[in-house]
Amino acid sequence: MADQPASHAPGLWIFKEQDAEGMLTGRTTIFEGVELQPLTYADLANIKKLHGPINIPLSWSRARIVESNIPGISVDDVANINTTLETPFTNMAIGLVRGGWLPSGLALRDNMVVLPDRCTMSDLVERYRDGQKLRHGNDFLDLFQDKTVLINPGLFAMEGNKRQLPTSEQVAEQWAEACGKIRAALPEAQLTPDSAIQGIVGLLDEMREQMSRKIQFLCQVAPMLQSPVSRLRLPQVWDKVLEIAQRCGLPRNTLVVLAALSIVCVDNGAGPAKRLIKPSSKYSTGDAHNALADLRALELLLHFYARFPQEKIMLCTGDKNLALFWAGMRASGFVYGNEGSISYTLSPLDALLPNVTPDLWETYIRG
Repeated sequence: MADQPASHAPGLWIFKEQDAEGMLTGRTTIFEGVELQPLTYADLANIKKLHGPINIPLSWSRARIVESNIPGISVDDVANINTTLETPFTNMAIGLVRGGWLPSGLALRDNMVVLPDRCTMSDLVERYRDGQKLRHGNDFLDLFQDKTVLINPGLFAMEGNKRQLPTSEQVAEQWAEACGKIRAALPEAQLTPDSAIQGIVGLLDEMREQMSRKIQFLCQVAPMLQSPVSRLRLPQVWDKVLEIAQRCGLPRNTLVVLAALSIVCVDNGAGPAKRLIKPSSKYSTGDAHNALADLRALELLLHFYARFPQEKIMLCTGDKNLALFWAGMRASGFVYGNEGSISYTLSPLDALLPNVTPDLWETYIRG
């Protein structure tokens, strides 16, 4: 069978049967309540070009069949599916969700809050005007069309455009700019109320000291991470990164510390962390701000998953490396504690932290 990913509503899928020549037979099955299993680091790493047609594995369990004229498939049966989606759709906006990622349009669900980063915001503006496509070709982002998508432009406003934490006035300006872009591109979208601006300003104020520590950390470690770290030097550089983190007052489970350690460990530094941090011999505070804006988006996602466990929330990004880092760190066990504290468990894949001996891992955990 071949599938048609567009559906009448999120969670509703229509499978259309094809014959051996690829012609539609007219027989279909419609599934309701589809909840796709998030995809993994390897699934994303295997996609060479997001701007080309992609094939992806699909899996779901216990969806209900609501209509079928295919023999052997009965209405009201419960369906478990494992298949491969072969599609001409491109995947320019990756949806980061609990447990991994999905193409943004496939991840979309009723009442889901979508957090687009600046990459996705630019793609929306270039792709749509008044809800109509300006570009030829199909992308999974097209499944946002004609739907009442709930969009929160907070990431756009928080990052700003000055390569530094924005002031309260700049946050308001960036929020208004983002809302204008979304309304012009997708008039049917619903926007988070402007009252959220004060919350963003307060959140940024709370982050300023910690951001200063992270910038200091990156500016110190980036020059030493510019060149690949040999296996022989790995323990020495690993310990140095942790020493600098401690000196800067950063907990070792901070994402920027994990990213730095990933650069140390990956052969030739050829992993997503290095492409996010972009270390150089003349690393500036502006360079650090840009890298930390990406990691802060993931930290916010972790916070939202802990704070609002029942909410459906998706971060949309056009940055494959950010998505790989999210899928590779395997965050789980989100807990919202007293006085606004959150906790979660990270179980990084070997793809992020290869070549780590038990001794090195012990120094990381117990440090």
